[in-house]
Amino acid sequence: MRRRDVISSDPGPAESDPATLDSSTSAATTGADTGRGISTAPSSSSLGASTLAEDNNSLHDNINNNNRPHDRNHNNNNNKNNIVYNGRSYEGTGRLPRDAPFTPSYVNVYTVNSAIAFVSLIVTATFFYFKIIVGLLESPQIGMSDREFATFPYMGPLDAGDPRTMLSPICPSSSSSPGMAQVGPTGEDCVLFGKIVVLADSISRFGYSHAVHGWVGYLADEWAGRADVVLRSFPGYNTHWIKSIFPDLLYQETVVGGSPVKLVVIALGTDDAALPHTRQHVSLEAYKDNLQSLVSSIRYPDSPHYSPDTQIVLVTPGPVDDEMWTSSLEAIGEPVDRTNNMTREYVQACIQVGEEVHVPVVDLWSMVMCQVEGTCVLHESDQLKDYLMDGLHPKRMGNEVLYKGIMNAVAHHYPHLHPTCWPTVFPGYVGESNPVQSDLQRHCTSHRPQ
Repeated sequence: MRRRDVISSDPGPAESDPATLDSSTSAATTGADTGRGISTAPSSSSLGASTLAEDNNSLHDNINNNNRPHDRNHNNNNNKNNIVYNGRSYEGTGRLPRDAPFTPSYVNVYTVNSAIAFVSLIVTATFFYFKIIVGLLESPQIGMSDREFATFPYMGPLDAGDPRTMLSPICPSSSSSPGMAQVGPTGEDCVLFGKIVVLADSISRFGYSHAVHGWVGYLADEWAGRADVVLRSFPGYNTHWIKSIFPDLLYQETVVGGSPVKLVVIALGTDDAALPHTRQHVSLEAYKDNLQSLVSSIRYPDSPHYSPDTQIVLVTPGPVDDEMWTSSLEAIGEPVDRTNNMTREYVQACIQVGEEVHVPVVDLWSMVMCQVEGTCVLHESDQLKDYLMDGLHPKRMGNEVLYKGIMNAVAHHYPHLHPTCWPTVFPGYVGESNPVQSDLQRHCTSHRPQ
């Protein structure tokens, strides 16, 4: 009874190793027998069984230890190619299989690259749509023809002050103004369209551009149905170069039997006002002589292009925003070639020529600068940058100032040429009885030169 109690009181595990169990039993038996005076020497059978169990355990441990590195490497290789996604392990090459459900929690390098490529494609397509298809890639040239910008900047705010006054002409009668009648060279009943020629430099290069609200386009709208507005703009040209080609231009525009030139607008001097070390520079005296020569080609009877019915309007150079223009030139690697103070001297020279030859002058420089300096009523803006796209060439607000200045000059000095007083060549359609057939007959065909 005592031996059984000792064995049952052992707190060892429920499933013990056989060798351990034999060892414990032997120890317990020895202790019990000692108390009763029995010999404690172990039997040969018990000792042999214990030794055999220990050898088996050692062999089993060695086999397990030899197999563990191989199993570990095998598991590492499997784990290396596996991918865990949403709590599930997928075996393969490390990529998520196609049948795996997509959730936002899985973002790999392929997804990121695809998103970047897609966004880049959309941005590129949008850029070329607005820059090429819409036509905003057309860029204003700066001085010479090979100096240009890429895009038009912001066209400026709306007018900040009171609208600029537009003069209403006092229309003369046909008898008091010979230029009022729209007649051909050989008959009064052959009514022709008139022609308005604009001779300018790069300041008016985009006179027809809708992107900058070109002032020449405004003139074409005013004289629609009465005269054709022809823009002859030469970017980078000074008055020396214009003077050399002016006879050919007049010859082309005054073809016998063609539309008579009723008005010539000369807007030159911006490139003449370049600094003395530049190629475009023309001295003040030479600039004045060139302007007088251009006017004389039309006004004086000794000229082969004399046209007494052709009226002339001079336009001064516009202002220069020195800071903006310098930044624009630095962006294309060009040195500064003009300043606002230098341009002002040519403005005064243009006004002086107009007084000497009795031709009205539109002082564009003063019309803008007086608002910037606060010396006149504010009509558009008191910031010079609001008038210029790059510091030199006008944008919307600058073009509107020039357009209104020319319209007021025509209304004041040549009212018979103003659209209000200039009748349309053919009557408009206003009802079933108009236009009558007699109003449409001008007999111009019979007067054409043979």
